[in-house]
Amino acid sequence: MIRILFLCVAYIISSLPSHAQDTLRIGTIALPPSLGDPYQYSGIPHLWTLSAVFDGLTRIDKNGALRPWLATDWEAEDQYTWLISLRKSVEFSNGEEFNATAVVNAINYLIDDNTVTGAVAPEFKFILTAEIVDNHTVRIITKIPAPGLPRVLPLLHIVEPKHWYNLGPKDFAKNPVGTGPYHPTEFSPTQIKFEAVNTSWRAPKISKLEIIATPDSYSRSQAVITGEIDIAMGLGPDEIHSITNNGGKGLDWRVAAICAIHFHHNNGSPLDNVSIRQALNIAINRDTLIENLLDGRTVPANQPGPAVAFGFDPTIPEIEYNPQKARQLLEEAGYQNGFKFVVEGAIGAGANDSAVYQQVAQDLANVGVIMEIRTVSVPQLIRSVIEGQWNGDAFGITYATEPTIDVLRPMRNHSCLWYHPWYCDESIMPTIKQAGTTFNPQLALTLRHKIMQHYRNQWVSLYLYQTVRFAGTTKNVVGFEEVHGLINYENIYFNNQ
Repeated sequence: MIRILFLCVAYIISSLPSHAQDTLRIGTIALPPSLGDPYQYSGIPHLWTLSAVFDGLTRIDKNGALRPWLATDWEAEDQYTWLISLRKSVEFSNGEEFNATAVVNAINYLIDDNTVTGAVAPEFKFILTAEIVDNHTVRIITKIPAPGLPRVLPLLHIVEPKHWYNLGPKDFAKNPVGTGPYHPTEFSPTQIKFEAVNTSWRAPKISKLEIIATPDSYSRSQAVITGEIDIAMGLGPDEIHSITNNGGKGLDWRVAAICAIHFHHNNGSPLDNVSIRQALNIAINRDTLIENLLDGRTVPANQPGPAVAFGFDPTIPEIEYNPQKARQLLEEAGYQNGFKFVVEGAIGAGANDSAVYQQVAQDLANVGVIMEIRTVSVPQLIRSVIEGQWNGDAFGITYATEPTIDVLRPMRNHSCLWYHPWYCDESIMPTIKQAGTTFNPQLALTLRHKIMQHYRNQWVSLYLYQTVRFAGTTKNVVGFEEVHGLINYENIYFNNQ
C-alpha cells in the first residue's frame, strides 16, 4: 500500500509543470541593451521584448497587407500630408489616456536631431513635423512625397509622454510605460520580469511574463524540453526536432528578408566583374542547401526581395545550378584557375548559419573559387556596416524588408543612399528615388520590378534563400506567433488538457 501511494505521489509530482502556469517564460538570444527604451533598436531579437510593452500605429500581416493598430485609419490629404485617425478608449499602463499628444510627442522626439539617438530615428527622417488636429487625430507633414509612411508606422512605438519627459529616456528605460499587454517590474542582465496590464486594449491571458536571455541555442532548446521555459526563440531545425521528439512543438516561419552574401564592389577584386558574380551565383546548389541545413522550410532567393514584399517581381526566373557554366564564365573572365576571396560572417545570427557558410564555400570550391570565412560578432558586423570599415571582400547580411514589407526598404542600405555603400550604381538611383515618392500604385510597382531586375541582372549579391526562423514550445502553449518580428502576447495561453 505504501509503495502504491509513493508511486502515485511520484507520478503527480512528475506531471506538474516545472513552474507556475500563471507565468509565461520565453528564452531569447539577447535582451535589448536599452531595456525599455523603444527607440534605440529596430530589429530582432529586441522587438520580441519590446512588443510586450509597446504598440506602433499600424501592423503588417503575414501576407504583407497593412492593418490598423493604434491608428484605425489614414488618408493622404496631398503628397506631403497624412491625416491619421487614432484608436479611442486606449490607456497606457499607468492609466493615462492614449491620444494625439502622445503620438506627436513621439514623432517630435524622433525628428529632433539635437536630442535623439538610436536606430529608430533614421526611419522617420523624412517627416517635417506633426501636429494635433483633435484628441484622436494627427496630421503628419513630410519633407518629400512619402506614400510609404503608413508602412513605417509599426516602428513608431508610443511612450506615455508625461512619464517620458518627467524621467528622460535613460530613466524611462528602467520603468517604461506603453499601451502593450505587459509592464516590466524587474530588470537584470539576463532576465526581465513583467506583470499583466489588465486594462490594456490587448490584455493578456497569462498574468506574468519572464523573458530570459540565453545566448546558446542548444541551452534554450533543452530548457523547453525540461519545462524550465515555455518558448525558445532563435533555434535551428535540429533543435526543434529534439523538442518535438520530447513531446514539445517545433515551429518555423519565413521572414520577409533574403539571406545573402554581399560583395564589395569597385575595390579592384575579381568581384567587380559581373560575369564572376554570376558564376558564383550559379555555382550554389540552393535546393540541397535548404533541404539539408534548413529542413526544406524555405525557398531559394532570386532577387533582393521576398515574395511577400510589395515590389517582388514574379517574372524573374530562378537561379540555375550550373557549375559547368560557372567554370566557363570564370575561364572567359581570365580566372580559369579560380581565385580567393574573404567573407566576413556573423555566426549565431541565423538558423544554422555556420553550416550554411561552409556549404557555400564547398560549392564554390567545386568550381575553383576559395571563399575564406572570417567569423565576426553581430555588434562587429553592425559597426562595420555603419562605419564602412571592412576586413574582407564580402560579408553576410540580409536584404531585410521589415517593417515596411517593401522591396525598397533594403535599398536604403544596399545602394548609394547608404553612408558607406558597398554597392553604388548611380544609374539605378533615379528609379529608386522615384519609386519611393510616387503615389501611383501601378507605377510604384513597375519601378520596383525594374529595381529587382537591375539587382538580379547585375548579380549584385550572392542570393541564397528567404530567411527562415525556428522556435520551440512546450506542448501546452497555444496562440504563439511572430509576424515580422512582433509577437502578439495577448493571444498566448496554456492548454493543460
